[in-house]
Amino acid sequence: MSDAVQIVEQVLAQAVQASASDVHFEPTLTGLRVRYRIDGVLSDQALIDLSLMSQVLSRIKVLADIDISQKRVPQDGKFKITYQANHNRQIDLRVATFPSATGEKIVLRILDRDLQPLQLAELGLPSELLSQLSKLIQRPNGFLLVTGPTGSGKTTTLYAALQTLNTPERHIITLEDPIEYHLAGITQGQIFTEAGFTFARGVRALLRQDPDIVLIGEIRDPETAKIAIEAALAGRMVFSTLHTNSAPSAVMRLIDMGIESFLINAAVTGVLAQRLVRKLCDYCKISSQPTVAEQNFLKKYNLDLNLLYHSQGCTQCHNLGYRGRLALFELLLITDALRELISVRPNLTALEQQAISDGMRSLILAGLDHVATGHISLTELVRVVA
Repeated sequence: MSDAVQIVEQVLAQAVQASASDVHFEPTLTGLRVRYRIDGVLSDQALIDLSLMSQVLSRIKVLADIDISQKRVPQDGKFKITYQANHNRQIDLRVATFPSATGEKIVLRILDRDLQPLQLAELGLPSELLSQLSKLIQRPNGFLLVTGPTGSGKTTTLYAALQTLNTPERHIITLEDPIEYHLAGITQGQIFTEAGFTFARGVRALLRQDPDIVLIGEIRDPETAKIAIEAALAGRMVFSTLHTNSAPSAVMRLIDMGIESFLINAAVTGVLAQRLVRKLCDYCKISSQPTVAEQNFLKKYNLDLNLLYHSQGCTQCHNLGYRGRLALFELLLITDALRELISVRPNLTALEQQAISDGMRSLILAGLDHVATGHISLTELVRVVA
């Protein structure tokens, strides 16, 4: 077995063992830089020698069935490995190449097929939000949006909702790009843009399949947004995602897309915004008194804490100071007061103030609850949310 083959196997095995979601291979003038994305943050690994860089990159391309002679255009591929160190776990890897000034960069997304989608009660929602969300998804029709940046757990939340609703009496169909995990009993469609199978075209097609519940992976354009809303108004329960910073800003995004306010008011039932924050490692976290700056920040939210916890790093957490993640949620329910406001095309500040007045609890307040209990650091909360 060649050195390149051994290196690729070792890097991937270590990545799986560290629960990394992505592996980056980045050519530099001194060697091949390797980084793992663990709990949402990239972490440097050992540099691969410059003499082996080309062989390692070619090995990955061969595994992914990518043209090794083509290095000037981006390419995509995939392959599977069996992780024998843990009961022969089946791991899917999606591969994407990108030409750069110093060589061909490759990123691998790791998908563990043995991991089961979470149930709704396992997401970490506070009990009141869990009750409210459960009632929303059980409605016979409506449009529920889950919003947040890439990697904030939106797909996990939507899969959990589908798992809850997946009964023989319901026909559930999805349109995704890509399909992250396969759900038994649910028809899942894969976007194929090169063949003209776009979200807008796919939504029209799936509505002719007599669905009760529809999941559209992402609202990317006004056409898809309008079709999704029309589907909700026609008696279906529609789930989808948007990339916005907060729940109220999702409503503003629909308005900016040109969706009429009366359609938003008639179809949208709620918006769930979320983030994933790293948990402090229980083995090595340390506490200290808040600094003046931290005290001033806490006072803005009427908090007075004697101790704050910080990361340190140990062998248990790969010297990162963090181990695992937890989710923060912000649920906006479309109330009568909000509908009146939406009808006059408000600004974001007005929407946020009305939502809070109606009972919405912001992401920052949800995070501060965990800061107070020592589960996360204030630094991490500010990095992710504020």
